Amino acid sequence: MKFGNGEDKTTPYRPLSLMIDERMTDYECEDFIAVWENFVPAAFCDQLIKWFDNKLNNGQVDFHASDELEETEFGEDTDQDTESVVAYGEQQYGSNMRRKDKSILVNYANEKITYQVNQFLKSCVAHYIHEFGQLKGVGMFSSDIKMQHTTQGGGYHLWHYENSSGSHAARELTWMIYLNDVDDDAGGETEFLYQHRRIKPTKGTVVVFPAGLTHVHKGNTLLKGDKYIVTGWYIKASI
Repeated sequence: MKFGNGEDKTTPYRPLSLMIDERMTDYECEDFIAVWENFVPAAFCDQLIKWFDNKLNNGQVDFHASDELEETEFGEDTDQDTESVVAYGEQQYGSNMRRKDKSILVNYANEKITYQVNQFLKSCVAHYIHEFGQLKGVGMFSSDIKMQHTTQGGGYHLWHYENSSGSHAARELTWMIYLNDVDDDAGGETEFLYQHRRIKPTKGTVVVFPAGLTHVHKGNTLLKGDKYIVTGWYIKASI
């Protein structure tokens, strides 16, 4: 099976054997929702947030194409039309929802970040597949890597599941990495409808869950502060 962008020869950041040994302290899974707390190093999370803010706040990326690129810790950003890379929640889902979210498709914008994020995902998804052996025969690959910034009042407030449309029917797993801590009284949880569960964003925590109807979820309103996440899907490969 190939993970990430087809990179099947690279050693995962943390081997499966170590993941299994540590699962009693670093891992929990209930109702097929797997959580690895503080799995991604805080320094890497901070670098991602800095990269994202620089691209938006310094005018290097907006909703229109831009020729300005930046050399960062992650190397030179990809030179391409950024109109397909950046989205604003109000434009994507309608101004009446007032999402106030901004997102970048990282896999189109920076190859090094894409590679590094996939290194962490490979370890967690390998662990998930070990726990749920029926997935061992399912060929999957990671698709878009979307980094998202939510500000006060934002969030995807509608109940939804990730493979509900024909164009997204191949999505098998959904993953998220929280990049910063959100205060206990600030909202912003990922809430699951049928599991009656809310997951609080904590820096470096990875979450993986099925993309289907059983795991209808939403992003609760962020009442204050900021919330940064990286999210995406594992898609079933064509036979």
